[in-house]
Amino acid sequence: MNPETYSQLRIDIQKQIGFRIENSTELKMVHEAIEWKTKKKIGYNTLRRFFGFLKGTTPNLNTLNTLSQYIGYENFSAYQKKYLKDNDWFVWTQTIKIELSETINEIDVQWLESQQNTTDYHLKVASIIKTFIYKKKYSVLNQFFDTRIFKFEEANQLKLAANICLLFRSLNKEDITQIIQKISPNQLFRENILHWFIDYSHFNGYYGAFIKEAKKHALSDSHEALFYDLILNYNSFLSNNSNLKPVDLNRLQPDFFIVLKGRCFAYNLLYFNEQKNKMEYEKIWNKFLILLNKSDQINLLTIEIFPALVLINDFEKTNYLIQNYYEELLTIENWSGYSSQAMILLTQTFHLIKEAKIKEAKIGFDLIDLSKFSLSYSDYIKLFYLITKYHLAIALSSNEEELFKIQNEYESIAIQTGFKRFSVEFLTQFLTIDNLD
Repeated sequence: MNPETYSQLRIDIQKQIGFRIENSTELKMVHEAIEWKTKKKIGYNTLRRFFGFLKGTTPNLNTLNTLSQYIGYENFSAYQKKYLKDNDWFVWTQTIKIELSETINEIDVQWLESQQNTTDYHLKVASIIKTFIYKKKYSVLNQFFDTRIFKFEEANQLKLAANICLLFRSLNKEDITQIIQKISPNQLFRENILHWFIDYSHFNGYYGAFIKEAKKHALSDSHEALFYDLILNYNSFLSNNSNLKPVDLNRLQPDFFIVLKGRCFAYNLLYFNEQKNKMEYEKIWNKFLILLNKSDQINLLTIEIFPALVLINDFEKTNYLIQNYYEELLTIENWSGYSSQAMILLTQTFHLIKEAKIKEAKIGFDLIDLSKFSLSYSDYIKLFYLITKYHLAIALSSNEEELFKIQNEYESIAIQTGFKRFSVEFLTQFLTIDNLD
């Protein structure tokens, strides 16, 4: 139950009695009035707790029903519906008022801060940001990114970032260019939006442009600079560019986010595989295992590791991870975690195909639900999904028409994303590609 509802109920009881309850004498008068009007008994100490004269506890439903009946409602549920309806109207009126403002003042910030524990807080913030973007109020938008406003649980942080990046996807090139110039210097924007929704589908579009501009404003030894270098190099790898740059593991700091650490190890595996440097490749892997064995967030640490190992066809290492950390790998932290879980299921399917366990491979593959893919990873993971589907179809002796249909969808996504690494040859020859060996 939202504590605000109890607070409002206290206010409404005092409105009904006609005075503020400030001492025990006044509370006794309220106690008598409630019992006289409702014809129901209510403990005096219960009222003392409810109004803060004793240490508070959560009131039971009978107490709430009686108090609601005193102010004219059938029960607490009826009161709640009316209160929530009115409160919701007030909240969105305040939100719209901020959206129409030419500046953000201290009262606005304090009100938003007071809303942080409400279930739809991230929607209010997203609505305000969207309005400022549509109206091109970039100076107000920069004001809005205040540390007191941007405090979210992880799941809601992801939802907020997703909402804003979906908006960016819809804008024309001129508008997105202007926005990138105006708000990329804002560190709170970068850390609350760009870092949370990694839009793989648009590495070669608006998201990549944001990253290039954002990098100019990051301190060289920060987690930000490392994040931008990794994203830009990942894009070079996936786009089949030859200008991959080394990203030293020594740049990792103990307090860096666990996913960023995993991404850094994953990129190094890709980089040294491209360099045909087996010795460094194995060194990176062994250092990763040391970190993995110390971690209590194995699923987050391996989010980028699995796609990297699959891309270079190192199924020996993916098999090792699945055999030794299966339960931890399939633990979903939030609504966006299904993509990483699906990647593990796809990897398992590859293992089974290679072992000629086709029936088991199909059962595992059929467990994957494309509708659950996170929007940021959907096209990227879909490419792996279609590679798996293609080779499973071959193993099941599907006809040429079915294979051609899968290939067409695969090519369409590869062209749309600009990920030239995913060529037709890569699709058709995938299970015969050798890694460093």
